[in-house]
Amino acid sequence: MSKKSTRSVVISVRLDETTLTAVDLLVNAGLAQSRSEAASQFIAIGVQLSEELIIKAKELEQSVQRLKNEMLEAVKSQNLDQVKYLLEIDEKLKDAKSEEGQTAVLMSAYDRAHEIRELLLQKGAELNVYEAAAVGHTARIAEIVGETPTLVNSHSFDGYTPLGLAAHFGQEEAAAYLLSHGADPNLKGTDGKLNNTPLHASIAGNHMNLVHMLLEKGADIDSRCEGELRKGFTPLHVAVHFDRLEIAKLIIAQGANLSIPNSESLTPLAYASSKGSAEMAELIQTALNQ
Repeated sequence: MSKKSTRSVVISVRLDETTLTAVDLLVNAGLAQSRSEAASQFIAIGVQLSEELIIKAKELEQSVQRLKNEMLEAVKSQNLDQVKYLLEIDEKLKDAKSEEGQTAVLMSAYDRAHEIRELLLQKGAELNVYEAAAVGHTARIAEIVGETPTLVNSHSFDGYTPLGLAAHFGQEEAAAYLLSHGADPNLKGTDGKLNNTPLHASIAGNHMNLVHMLLEKGADIDSRCEGELRKGFTPLHVAVHFDRLEIAKLIIAQGANLSIPNSESLTPLAYASSKGSAEMAELIQTALNQ
């Protein structure tokens, strides 16, 4: 008895250029997970209606983009009630992102909108390594770095490193994890405004424990900022700028060079004097006299 062979039939459907455009609009708007998913929906209702489909797709995309913009504006203005309202309309807005790459979560971290940040996290906002570092979600950092180890020394869309973000926001556990997994404590940002190191960032944020941690892990105590703002500032200059007296004491005790000038040829002492920071100037002068 002969065995019957089973033939599988694959149906190939060619979508016209207009329909493909509509497919991509839906995918980009987050209304479909893939081209295949969007295309299958179109096929089910008839691809011959491609002109109508692209009109509908554009309407949907514009609606989604409008809601995303409203969400980002609500976060920026720290309007918690509006954020809650928009999440009720569409919970996917927790992952709203600007064209430049700014997400609702990262914006809430930058703007210190703590209640909004916690709400977005409670709603399950998907975090990349930079957002996870900024909010101190060490488990998420571990998950991402476990898959792509090189991300520990990468830069975000706006030029910050994961360690730099953790240092700025005082996330000690996240910073410790990143350092233990190869993060370079001297890797500077590429944001253009600061281009600083995690040590500069931790001083600006007034995080003494992180200053200790970074110095112990080999942070350059005399590294200089290279951005437009505070160009040429050493960590001691940054301590003077933000009046971080206790951190300045630590940096000096750890052997910081007291004579390095910034881009305006001001040493830390001269800078402290120009700012009228008498106590800081006295501290540095005393150290110079020793």
